[in-house]
Amino acid sequence: MTELNVPWAAWYGSKPLTLRFPGSWQVDTFRMQGGDDIGDAGIRKVLAEPIGAPPLREYAAGASTAAILVDDLSRPTPAFRLLPYVLEELAAAGLQDEGITIIGALAAHRPMTREDFVKKVGAEVVDRYRVVNHNAYENLEFLGTSSLGIPVFVNRDLMGCQIRIAMGMITPRGGMFGGGAKLLLPGACGQQTIMLNHRHVRGEPFRPHLAEVARMAGVGYIVNPLLNEELEIIDLVAGDTDQAFERGCELGAARYGTDMPPAASVDIGVFNAFPKDTELCQAGLALVPLNTCAHDPMVEEGTIVIISACPEGLGWHSVLGPGTALRGKPSAPRKRTFLFSPGVNRFDCESLYGSHVTLFREWDLMISALQHLHGEKARVAVFPAGALQMSAS
Repeated sequence: MTELNVPWAAWYGSKPLTLRFPGSWQVDTFRMQGGDDIGDAGIRKVLAEPIGAPPLREYAAGASTAAILVDDLSRPTPAFRLLPYVLEELAAAGLQDEGITIIGALAAHRPMTREDFVKKVGAEVVDRYRVVNHNAYENLEFLGTSSLGIPVFVNRDLMGCQIRIAMGMITPRGGMFGGGAKLLLPGACGQQTIMLNHRHVRGEPFRPHLAEVARMAGVGYIVNPLLNEELEIIDLVAGDTDQAFERGCELGAARYGTDMPPAASVDIGVFNAFPKDTELCQAGLALVPLNTCAHDPMVEEGTIVIISACPEGLGWHSVLGPGTALRGKPSAPRKRTFLFSPGVNRFDCESLYGSHVTLFREWDLMISALQHLHGEKARVAVFPAGALQMSAS
């Protein structure tokens, strides 16, 4: 028996998941480049030397109100670590506590509870500052129409503040990186804006359109970390929304880069959705390293295995979730695909993937099925934090 521990259930536990494979299988682990935590000194250095903008204490000087966008638990951004430094900068600029609003930039996801906010931003921040959820259906301000003809509705609490900061994270998304202006669109925009952006903006125009909407909304400053498998901050960019983000993408290509297996060398690919494994709606992000690889490391009859804890079950997405206009009918994946998730049932799985993905809630049962398909000499590639990994080739 071969055993391997992988990180599991972001925000909902600290114990790894132990994966057990037949001893006759060849099991190799493919990790991203990663790095060490930059610590207090590293965070302070980045905030003192921002990219394309003055330090936040200078940027916010003279203002009396500021809004900070933070993402929800479907993303691993450790806002609780970064907010104390950002709030210290705003205080140095002269802002009082009552002038600062923390906004959960939920996009079309479910609202965050108090417990969620305590996890995301820390109990002291929840108790001391105004902390609110974005609502994609109400409390919106219309800013006009973008160059692509999309009406832009933005959170009114955000627009009511003089300083607007986005605290997302740089993370691989396949053909692009998340972070920067993406925390505004879709994070703090109206449902119509989110839906039309998702429907009409594809490929090359996607990031420029996000940047355009950020300029319309006056979101001019970001604080975006990069994380390792342990969810430590290994890099950080701060400053101008566009320039700092571009630097973050350069860092991300190196930090998240993963040396992939050779072409047609893998019988079973195990892709962990951690740290975006809170809900099934995000589980597909486990496949970013495979989808960014220039060659196919899987053999023709190989099996893709997505693993995701899903402590919140299926999850909620009012634009791209099951039954929504943009979801469409489930389509067959390019390879046979299994899903291991103890947090969902077959109806959850079918609502997203139809009959094209086979759900297993017990690891041993899935291994038995894989043995039946691949025999006793299978070659296995494990990607322990697939949602943070991307191909280095």
